[in-house]
Amino acid sequence: MVLEGRITKEEFNDLVLTLIEKSQQLHDEWERIEHVCGDKVIYYLCKRNYYRLVNPTRVSSNNNAILDDDTDDDEANDILQNCSTIEPEDNNCCNSLAQAPNSQNHQQVYHVYEYHIVYSPAYSVPVLYFDPKTTDGRRLALEEIWNTVNLEYAQSVKYDAWSFISQQEHPLLGRVFYFIHPCHTSNFMQIITGKGSNEKLYLCTWLSAVGPVIGLQLSPSYFL
Repeated sequence: MVLEGRITKEEFNDLVLTLIEKSQQLHDEWERIEHVCGDKVIYYLCKRNYYRLVNPTRVSSNNNAILDDDTDDDEANDILQNCSTIEPEDNNCCNSLAQAPNSQNHQQVYHVYEYHIVYSPAYSVPVLYFDPKTTDGRRLALEEIWNTVNLEYAQSVKYDAWSFISQQEHPLLGRVFYFIHPCHTSNFMQIITGKGSNEKLYLCTWLSAVGPVIGLQLSPSYFL
């Protein structure tokens, strides 16, 4: 099925083990989670990243800027240029900051993103779920997420923002998460795998394509 851009649940589980093995070598902090559902065990991947918000005042002044079919190119580019960005931070450092709110560094604005990679039986592809919050536990609104999307990716999907990133109940945990919609995943993965991509790198290839949109970068070392 990989050549068709899709994978089976068994293939997904094998790919999870491959990614975890590489993650441990790279000290990249991905975890394989076992979710027990009746007499079944379902596996998914989990990772938590901290980010420092760059130019946070731009976000607060631009939270209500929405791109839609009525937004012309000049207006869209102005909105995107005024968006903020997020930069990865050391997780151990940010854990300390979260526990010491009176420190000078607390004046910085930090976001914490919890990422889950879950298999979708309906689409036969992996799906990237994420739960972005401030360090005091407030979930980010969709506009805030969109305002921190990397400019390069924001421009490529600027008129499809609300269908590209959506909200729904996590299929295993029963609470609301954001997710990147998987409806086009099999199509672009079919193109990539059809060009001779290593099938064992399916999960890494997919993640390197969708992750950067919401700040999740995959080290090139995963492909070595």
